[in-house]
Amino acid sequence: MKKILIYGMGKTGKELKKHCKKNSINFCTFDDKTDQQSDFIYYLKKCSEIVVSPGIGLKNKNLKLALKKKIKIISEIEFASRFINKPIVAITGTNGKTTTSMLTGELLKSAGLKIFLGGNIGTPLIKVVDSQKNFDLILVEVSSFQLQFIDKSFKPFISAFLNFSENHLDHHLNINEYKESKMKIFKNQSKQDYAIVSQADLIKKDSKSKKIDPLKNKQIFATNDKIIVGNMEIVKEHLNLVGPHNIQNILFSLNIYSIFKKPSEKQINIIKNFSPPPHRLQKIEGNKIIINDSKSTSPQATEVAIRSFNQKIILIMGGKDKGLNYNSLKSILRQRLKLLILFGENKFELSKFFSSQQKIIATNLYDAVSIGLKELRNKEVLLFSPGTSSYDQYDSFTQRGEAFTDYVKELS
Repeated sequence: MKKILIYGMGKTGKELKKHCKKNSINFCTFDDKTDQQSDFIYYLKKCSEIVVSPGIGLKNKNLKLALKKKIKIISEIEFASRFINKPIVAITGTNGKTTTSMLTGELLKSAGLKIFLGGNIGTPLIKVVDSQKNFDLILVEVSSFQLQFIDKSFKPFISAFLNFSENHLDHHLNINEYKESKMKIFKNQSKQDYAIVSQADLIKKDSKSKKIDPLKNKQIFATNDKIIVGNMEIVKEHLNLVGPHNIQNILFSLNIYSIFKKPSEKQINIIKNFSPPPHRLQKIEGNKIIINDSKSTSPQATEVAIRSFNQKIILIMGGKDKGLNYNSLKSILRQRLKLLILFGENKFELSKFFSSQQKIIATNLYDAVSIGLKELRNKEVLLFSPGTSSYDQYDSFTQRGEAFTDYVKELS
């Protein structure tokens, strides 16, 4: 029997390696940072399929070579699913998937279910394979990177596709391939499974699964100021989650929960007390309104952030130059912004693009925070929502968000 080739030796690759060793599966490993292309060509002759870590996509020259030689390429979640016999709940979307996954996990746990929460949110799916007997449900946040190489095994009992907008075009071939990757969340579902999706173009018409539109549920819905759940209600102003997008995230979570159990006051209280994960419209403690939205890696995410507040906004924006289209922001910036502060690799490009906007170009994030705090007045919002990824200066949006928070505390 030929080996599998584990491509990428980050967190996911290391967990794959552990699993293969423990279960006597023949494997070899390859990593772009430490190995040569000649090694990859040698391994190709010995391997029947490649299991890729997230982040290695179709633009990768080695994967192009493997496809040319008709070697099967699968993702880690596809590989792990071959060994999982517990029901899987999978959540994807351009924005909001971590918040929705965490809230869904809390709701399901409150009903007494034992939940594994992993995938894109932190713990690779392969890690639960040998301990799945300890769980009732496997809840996974899945990215387009993970869904890109789905074959026949990843078959969620419930798949939720929250929303879609342009992003990750530095990884995907084009916007259509990005969208097709996301839509693979429904690929292997049968008529016993559920697809939760509010946009008809995000699921194929011939999909066999039971479709639920969380925005058309007559038992669980939102009004201007409340969320109605049966005969219970949640006042939006009392929520820690801000913005209309988070109301949709809550509706998705409640619809997933409702497939298993009827919501009660216990679940309503969990929603009321739930706080967003760090770096996702996270309020930094203090007398003024300062918001850390470092997770914003697309113009659409920044637009969502701006629409979450009624006050005038000082916006800190910028980062890696991914060649994104910022047209959707032009109108709202003119209406809502007091000042635009730009930093990062794409700051000069953004400055040209938003030529009519009142703006300052900062040296770096520290300088941007310093300017923002000096300009901030009461009843205004200092919003850090970069609108692109962090890889020009930081290893992750988390590291970038922590730096922002640290600078705010130091300079306040």
